[in-house]
Amino acid sequence: MRTDAHTPGAPLRSRCQTKVTELPESSIDPRSRRWRGAVDRHLPLQVTAMPATTYTPTRPATWTDASSLPLTFAWTRTKIVVLAIATTLAFTFRVSGLSTYGFSEDELNKVTAIEQYRAGHFSANAEHPMLMKLAMWGSVDLAAAWNRVAPEPRAMSLETALRLPNAIAGAATTVGLFGVADLLFGDAVAAVVSALWAFDVNAIAINRIGKEDTLLLFFFVLAVFCYERAKRAGVTDVVAAQRWYTASGAAFGLMLASKYMPHYLGIYALFNVLTDREPGANKPDRLRHYGAMAAAFAIANVAIALPETWRYIAGYVRGDMLAHHGYSYAGALYVTDVPVSPLGVPVTFYVRLLATKVPLVVLAAVVPGAIEMVRRRDERGFVLLRVLAVLLLVPYSLMAAKFLRYSLPMFATLDLIAAVGLVSGIGWLLRKQWLTVATRVTVATVGGVVFFGGLAAAQQTAAPFYSLFQNAIGADADPRAAAFPEQTYDYGVREAIEAIAPIAEPSAVVVTDAPAVAAHYLSRSGRPDVAVHSLSAHGITRDAHEAWVIVQDEHATFENQPTVDQLRARVRPSIEFRIDEALAAQVFRIARR
Repeated sequence: MRTDAHTPGAPLRSRCQTKVTELPESSIDPRSRRWRGAVDRHLPLQVTAMPATTYTPTRPATWTDASSLPLTFAWTRTKIVVLAIATTLAFTFRVSGLSTYGFSEDELNKVTAIEQYRAGHFSANAEHPMLMKLAMWGSVDLAAAWNRVAPEPRAMSLETALRLPNAIAGAATTVGLFGVADLLFGDAVAAVVSALWAFDVNAIAINRIGKEDTLLLFFFVLAVFCYERAKRAGVTDVVAAQRWYTASGAAFGLMLASKYMPHYLGIYALFNVLTDREPGANKPDRLRHYGAMAAAFAIANVAIALPETWRYIAGYVRGDMLAHHGYSYAGALYVTDVPVSPLGVPVTFYVRLLATKVPLVVLAAVVPGAIEMVRRRDERGFVLLRVLAVLLLVPYSLMAAKFLRYSLPMFATLDLIAAVGLVSGIGWLLRKQWLTVATRVTVATVGGVVFFGGLAAAQQTAAPFYSLFQNAIGADADPRAAAFPEQTYDYGVREAIEAIAPIAEPSAVVVTDAPAVAAHYLSRSGRPDVAVHSLSAHGITRDAHEAWVIVQDEHATFENQPTVDQLRARVRPSIEFRIDEALAAQVFRIARR
């Protein structure tokens, strides 16, 4: 994408303990929905009471359902190769050009927290848990050690070092999603979803910033994988299953140590209540499961035990640290205070986000995926998809405050649905006996090429500014990519400071609503003498002989909007920073005589 800086002109078991009788496979009616999974999985079992939603996925949604075709796939080997390639690509896309964007205000808070950690003060930035900041601390120190011995062209920037743990976790989520899909939907869906996640431009964008949502999703997916693996192991060995249940608890604990969002525990608990109300002995030992959860949380977030942390959090909840109000979306400002929910940012925010920022080939694959979710609604995996789709999209849409990064679990869920849709659609086509084998294979191949080609094209088009990607619907409805100003993630502030620093007067002031970012880059540029003021808190100072005002639509607030409107009406910007047609930042110079 082009950038400009210019002067303008997500076991088969019964609900109760019942007798299980072995029967010859031929005695089972394959037309029965209840036993279809047992037939396809070669499980000649009969449960003599109404079963709960089956754990073992019925009829895996794989292309090999069309067993009459002369097509064979060495899936055991192939899926490992696919996973390895997908994970490598996911890592490459997420790591390449990590310093393309300068720091955001939230990321500078993490830099400050790391400095406080070094001094032994672990209550810094306490509104968020410690785990991600600990990972960043280690990454920054490793980068510093590398830079001492590496040649200058290979030195790692602070921006890259800070974001690297999230990029790695985002790539590792590929493996987690593969594992969950393999257990619940079959290996073909697992292979497809790993590729989908690797190329997911929206996931890549969020994985490349220093926010907690990436680790939250990674540990949630890991916890779900361990729990589902325990459910499968518990069919034959309840003792062995407990190890997986304990691991799941530890992963949930690390999830909470990544971000304080305990409702994900409730979402997954509700899913298990719906699918397995009376699991018998195949359930986690509560002491071990919750003990592992608590231990992992406490070890990775020791600051939770500090009194100053609770004082900090109490002040944060009261809003003591809130310097400004409002969130800019689609050309308007909205209140984001939780008490006004469901008012605030419009409830259509996430629906529009998905409709305009997800590649069209993925949206197309979601259609057959949604059909499968309804058609196979009693199966465990499809119940999980419905629970995630509803309980992620609806509650988040009803909250007053909405942020792009909160949509990361939605993108993972959408990728799973799309993977199911692609595999089931191709499987349906390959089973159509009224078409010749050549026709079926050709059409299926073309469909696969178009799908994966669309994914690759989206990634190539978006790189390295993944956060600004729009599909054709979005580009037509919003040519200037102005609906989601947050997507610029403070791009342009670093570049503006680099332009201002060489020419600013000694008495100059920089006015911006990214003051920590501006101060950081002024210090890096050798201009710590230039003062920095908050635009929302202080307005444009009248005392300085020279003021440089950095205006960003993503930082539009009720406090600064009148000033910005007047400034734009009266003063021509000295510099603008754009990413294609999206305006990231404007710089205004105000000289007083």
